[in-house]
Amino acid sequence: MLIFQTGGKVIMAILSSIPSASFALVAAVLIAGCTTAPTSYQPASDLHGYTSEDVGDGLVRVSFRGNSSTSQDEVEASLFRRMVDIAEEQDAGSFSIVGRETACTTTLRTSPNTTCIYHQSTDAMFPYYFGVYELDSPWHSKPEREYEAVATIRLSPETDCGDLTDCYVTSDARAEISS
Repeated sequence: MLIFQTGGKVIMAILSSIPSASFALVAAVLIAGCTTAPTSYQPASDLHGYTSEDVGDGLVRVSFRGNSSTSQDEVEASLFRRMVDIAEEQDAGSFSIVGRETACTTTLRTSPNTTCIYHQSTDAMFPYYFGVYELDSPWHSKPEREYEAVATIRLSPETDCGDLTDCYVTSDARAEISS
């Protein structure tokens, strides 16, 4: 029997005659449905995505925050992409990174959390069982890590960085992220 909960509805199906390879495929598809997709490159909504704020004197504070499925590398790549977009929007020939930080927030849920679990039982009639359970132990919780990268950039009309460190010519940076 297959039990799956989605949107408050419980779905049940009998799987006694399905070969184990087919069952594994069904289980993999259902487990994949329980995961969240990484945060896409978009304006922030519900904390995830990018933000930017003009702080004066040609300085812009830029941030990108991913959800628990977004890796640190993806967060930092999205931050850099946002810096390039801002430089292009402001017609800046180059930009320098004045300050930069990546922070990681780890959350461990100590209250019940919905988790997908696969069980194989010894019951001959229903040897496979896939369910959604409310776990009541913090030891069953999986740490969730969310990364946020923040940078302050200085925009410049010049297309030559000279000897400046952490300086990027806007057109070169666009070519770098497009490849």
